[in-house]
This record gives sequence, structure tokens and C-alpha cells, in this order.
Amino acid sequence: METGDRNGVLMRGVGRWFVFSRLRAWFGIALETPRLLRGTAIPRGATCLDLAAGLGWAGAGLLRREPLAEVVAVDYDETILPRTRDYLRSRTAGQRTAICRADAKHLPFRTGSFHVVICLYGLHHCRGYLDALREIARVLKPGGTLALVDPVRKAGKAPKGHHGTEVPTVEELQRMLAAAGFEPGAPRVAMGTARLVVSKA
Repeated sequence: METGDRNGVLMRGVGRWFVFSRLRAWFGIALETPRLLRGTAIPRGATCLDLAAGLGWAGAGLLRREPLAEVVAVDYDETILPRTRDYLRSRTAGQRTAICRADAKHLPFRTGSFHVVICLYGLHHCRGYLDALREIARVLKPGGTLALVDPVRKAGKAPKGHHGTEVPTVEELQRMLAAAGFEPGAPRVAMGTARLVVSKA
């Protein structure tokens, strides 16, 4: 089950246990993050934002690709952040990471702060998908990169996901990315999940 307020939807129960488990983190670091970032240019010493970080495995995976990067792991769910810190320290990624609680629609960072924003399975929880994309574009440097994985729904299905999450169609996602100021990009879609890497215009 998931619960939420006007800012976002938080996971509860078995789903939360799995999403924040070390097994899920291992799979994400070993397979998902490398596949998503394959062929993506990450500047040496890049400043990176891991949005809706959970345990922080996406940021840890990014640091495997670019060990000199600096990563800020952000999550709206303040109860997970101590586990995020512990997990990143156990991976030795903690030396190059910072932890922050924030709503994706109101990020506490200056405009143009980051070279890369990575967000895996988080935006549909935001209750304001386009607002979150616009905020991501704001904190990215010109030409900066958004690496995104999120569920999508088939055209004709109801727009709401589980417990009020916002799940767009591929076409809606592409329109929102354009409206937020990103270059066009065609997501790879498999099993109801879109994966794409796009640049800020």
C-alpha cells in the first residue's frame, strides 16, 4: 500500500520492503544503472543529483561509471534517508555523496547546479509530473543530462496508477519533456517501463 499528501505518494508495506531492500539495490547497480547510462557522456568530476533516491543505488551506480563525480541523493520520504546514508557508506560511495530531503517540485538547489540528474522509478510518485520535470530542467546546467526510468501506461487506460500515482503514456511523457525544456528523445519501453536519457535544450 502507498500513502501520500499533496506533495507525493509514499510506499508502504511489502512494496516498500522490496524497493528498499539490498537485493533490489544489487540488481539496480549491477544491471539497471549501467544499461541506462551506457553511451552517456558524464563529465569528469560531474555534479549529479539522484532524485527519489531511496537507498541510493542509482547514485552509487553512477559513481561506478564516474568515480570522481559528486552525488546528492534526494528523497521526499525522510524515514528512508538514514538507511540511504548507511547504504552509501557501506558502498564507499558515502565519501562522494550528500543526503537531502526535498520535494522534487521544489528542489533546494541553485539554477544550473548539476551536470546529471538520474531518477529511477520516482517521478510518478510526485503528484505533479510536469512540475517535477521543469524543476529538474531548472537545476540542470545547459546541455545537462536527465537519465530517467519510470512506468508508462498504454493509451486509453485511466491516467492514475496505484494509490494516486501519476503514470503517463509515452506520448504524454514526451510532451511533458518538451514542455519542460528537454531535447526530443524516444524512450525504450519494455514491460510497461520507459527508459531514456535526454539533454536539456
